[in-house]
Amino acid sequence: MIDYTGNIPTFMKAAQQSDYGEPRNVLTLRENVPVPRELSSKQILVQVNSVSINPIDWKLLNGNLSFVSRYTFPHTPGSDVAGVIVDIGSEVKRFLIGDKVYGNVGVNGGSYAEYVRGDESMFALKPKSLTMDEAAAVPLACETSYQALFNKASPPVSTGSRVFICGGSSATGLFAIQLAVSVGAKVATTCSQRNFSLLEKLGYKITQVQEEIINDDQRQLFVIDYNTKDFGEELKGKEYDVVFDCVGGEQQWISAQKILKQGGQFITIVGDDTKTEMSLKNIATVGSSIINRKFWSVFSSEHHGYIMHVLSQTPEDLDDIRITYIETGKVKPIIDTVYDLQKDGVEALYSLYEKSKSGKAQGKLVLKIAD
Repeated sequence: MIDYTGNIPTFMKAAQQSDYGEPRNVLTLRENVPVPRELSSKQILVQVNSVSINPIDWKLLNGNLSFVSRYTFPHTPGSDVAGVIVDIGSEVKRFLIGDKVYGNVGVNGGSYAEYVRGDESMFALKPKSLTMDEAAAVPLACETSYQALFNKASPPVSTGSRVFICGGSSATGLFAIQLAVSVGAKVATTCSQRNFSLLEKLGYKITQVQEEIINDDQRQLFVIDYNTKDFGEELKGKEYDVVFDCVGGEQQWISAQKILKQGGQFITIVGDDTKTEMSLKNIATVGSSIINRKFWSVFSSEHHGYIMHVLSQTPEDLDDIRITYIETGKVKPIIDTVYDLQKDGVEALYSLYEKSKSGKAQGKLVLKIAD
């Protein structure tokens, strides 16, 4: 390890989870949590500026995913992060002390603190065009959509692809729309009327009338209000290449089959169970459903592919997102609220979780740890 002491303290302020449950019952903010100074050869220590929350964070907190990942308590939660490297392991090759980075430390958490430790493969250089708050809003949601469209979809989404996105106003949906449009795909999506303004913030022209669609206008989006219409009936027979589901529920798959071309692919990050309560019974049910759909995707006449997508972190993806999409201005995060831990203390943390779980955020929710 490089000998670097700087001003790294012995203790830090960090969110501490005491058990599984609701935020106000199991989360506290402590100032005497040891800084994780001991690094393995490939780890880095990051002084945290900003973090963001994703649905998986509150599902991990309340124990819905305890079958997948169990913690010893007290535990520091949080995955997405942006900050500055203050120490590195002896075999770290991709970074130097002082580099500004963004990344996702995964289900093991640790980012809701003044310092976080993680393998260098979990991070990439921060996009120069983004603030720390904006950068913290990118990693998990954007990389999930990036991999779905360009790694899982076969062939990858490209110029001329027809892509339908279920849940265009979700964080993953907003990134997916921008990524798909940036490579020349023709995109349509669902969202509620309330969230049409989010898509307009990104510069898209919204239409709800198919006859108004101009085929060569890449800034035009056909949007279906899911509260009033079923996208399967509205676009029946339109032969989409990919349906990317950011919402979940069996109805998404049922509707998708009506609009996919022969050999088209349905890629979901949620599956049928929108509650995501992992138990042996639930896993067996989900597994049976996936096997059944994959079987029929092979033997049915339409050959619609069914793919359950789980993020597989790679620094190369975050680098490409930065260089090809963010720093070129093709993709940007939309932020609903930035909470301030220094100003509002533990209430900022509670508000972060509660608004995320409410489903009412219009864009990403960010927690500022330090200026």
